[in-house]
Amino acid sequence: MRAANRLAVHQSVVHPHDALELTEALPGTGWHSIGLHVGGTAEVEPWWRGGAGERNLARLVALLLETRVTVLDVGRVQLGTGLPRDDVHAGHGRVLDLGARFGARYVTARFATGDLGPAQRADVFGRLAEQARPYRLLPLLAPVPADRPDLVADAVAVVAPSAGGVVLDVPVGSCTPEEVEAVVDALGDALGYVRLSARQVAAAGDGAAGLLATLPPHVPVALGGDDSLGFLRDDAAGHLPGLQRLVDGLLEHPRARARRLAGG
Repeated sequence: MRAANRLAVHQSVVHPHDALELTEALPGTGWHSIGLHVGGTAEVEPWWRGGAGERNLARLVALLLETRVTVLDVGRVQLGTGLPRDDVHAGHGRVLDLGARFGARYVTARFATGDLGPAQRADVFGRLAEQARPYRLLPLLAPVPADRPDLVADAVAVVAPSAGGVVLDVPVGSCTPEEVEAVVDALGDALGYVRLSARQVAAAGDGAAGLLATLPPHVPVALGGDDSLGFLRDDAAGHLPGLQRLVDGLLEHPRARARRLAGG
């Protein structure tokens, strides 16, 4: 059974390979989209700046069209005490510009400082939402752990005033389907997409089947995780089909699983 949810692979999972190599690896693996780092991390700077950046931009746009791979999100914007406009695309403006050029739906953001109050964070995030609007990008606060209801509530308070959203990190192996369903319901329209740790998905195998059984089909699922940097640096194309099968199992409802196993 093929999952209806849009499935994406974050570039960090194949580190140090670049976005072009990841895009080339996806066709035929069951994964539809990629998530790109175009700012906020030192290793991506040579890829997207100057002459090399212009060449990579043109090459990636052409490759996306050829392979029918899409871009789920670009990241990331580092949020501080303020967010002045960046009309020359030297900082976060470049992230927005590249996101629009790649046809991304979301731009991810993190707060670089922890000493801002809720009202200040909501204000800064709102500025990002305003600046992202002309680029047709929706900002998402990332990551928000599903097993921390307090942090989920805090994130909603930050993004709700500007109609932004969050990236929900779902721990595989320590969360239950009921807990996931409850936090997804609590987030409502503030849920951008679900992120899964590639390392945790592989470790859990079929044991976590049904974890995302009630996730709405319009919510994308991305394979990434802060613990999975470079997890697929060797033979990504060879490992991605097996990981797609495992993620499909996470999305399969127990009734569908019973019917499939019964041969229906």
